[in-house]
Amino acid sequence: MTSRGRLLRGPITFWALAGIALLVSHDAIFFVQYGPGEPLTRALRDAGHAYWAVASLAVAAIGAVVAASITFRLLRLRARARRLATVREPVPSEWSRRLLVTWGRLFAIVAIGFVIQESAEHFAMHGHAIGVGALIGPEYPLALPILGLVTLAAALGAVYVTGVAASLEATIAAAVRLLRAPLRITRPPLALVLPRIPVLARAAAGRAPPDVLIRHP
Repeated sequence: MTSRGRLLRGPITFWALAGIALLVSHDAIFFVQYGPGEPLTRALRDAGHAYWAVASLAVAAIGAVVAASITFRLLRLRARARRLATVREPVPSEWSRRLLVTWGRLFAIVAIGFVIQESAEHFAMHGHAIGVGALIGPEYPLALPILGLVTLAAALGAVYVTGVAASLEATIAAAVRLLRAPLRITRPPLALVLPRIPVLARAAAGRAPPDVLIRHP
């Protein structure tokens, strides 16, 4: 599996990233809605949010473990690339397409998660589910923009990390191929580059230079 598959499309990492994005988006929406201070604290403590402190700690812990694992892998790749090569191999990639795909996936999952979360909270408190009203209703008028901004930031970070990992892996692969390549002689054999001696000048020619050339007048 490629670096992108391990760091982004892997189930654990992707869902950890989506969970962190949902955590940040949820608190950001309530922060914008109620402002800092006591109103925000009361909103996050009441209104069906009794579970939110424990859930936030769990999601943050999983995210921290995944982030530490990715950081450790990148450091290992960078150290190995430095040992094998001094020039990083460029990796051509359509970063804009990857960003849009990653952002779209994250936005869809986080938006659905927010709808489910708020619907469950409203059902527990009021006996009815808010549904898509959590995104387009008057209760959270800025939910969609905040969800979009948070998931965009998460997608940018994911694309950058996977791009760095892919570049490092390409550098390592190129260096390994160079080390394993057979030795090639880039110049002709020695006998072909020695100056050629004329046949008549050799000792085995069996004749001396003409007398006219060796007699003095």
